[in-house]
Amino acid sequence: MGVALSVAGLAMLSGIEEGSAGGDLLVLAGAAAYSLQIVLLERFAPGYDPLAFTFVEMVGALNCFAVVALALGQFEVPRGWTVWGALAATGVFASALGFLVQTWAQRRTSATRTALVFATEPVFAGTFGYALAGDRLGALGWAGCVLILVGILVAEPAAAAVLSRLVARRTGPQRAAGAMNRARCP
Repeated sequence: MGVALSVAGLAMLSGIEEGSAGGDLLVLAGAAAYSLQIVLLERFAPGYDPLAFTFVEMVGALNCFAVVALALGQFEVPRGWTVWGALAATGVFASALGFLVQTWAQRRTSATRTALVFATEPVFAGTFGYALAGDRLGALGWAGCVLILVGILVAEPAAAAVLSRLVARRTGPQRAAGAMNRARCP
C-alpha cells in the first residue's frame, strides 16, 4: 500500500503527460538496477570495509560503463578543463562519496529503510527547486509530495512513530510558551 501511494505521488509530482515511453523505460530500468544495488548492499556491506566496498563498486561501474561505451562507439576522451572539472566533481562527490555514505549507513539499517529514504528524493528535489530556483509545483505537484510522504509512513510504521514524537516534541514547548505568554498578559 505504501509503495502504491508513493508511486501515485511520484506520478502526480512529475506529471504523467510528460516524457517519452523510451525514456520512461530507461528510468524504470535504472530504478530496478538501483533497487538491486540496495538489496545486495544490505546483504554484503556488513561484512566489508565501507571504503574498500565503495572502491570495488566504483571500479565495477567503470568497467560496465566502459563496455557499453565501447559497444556503442561512444568512447572518447573529454576535452576542456570544464568537462574534466565536472567529471571530477560528479565522480568524487556525487558518486564515490554518495556510495561511501550509503555503504556506511546501510551497514546499520535495512534495505527497506534505505529505499524509503531514497523515495523522498523527488520531494526534496521539488522543495529545493521551489526554494532555490523559483520552481512552482502547483497543487497537483505538492499533493504528490504529500502522497509520497504518506506512502513512506504507511510502509514504515516506525517512521510514523518517530515523526509523531518529533511533532509532539515541537508542539509541546510551543504550547507551553504560548500558555505562559497568555498568563503574563492581562
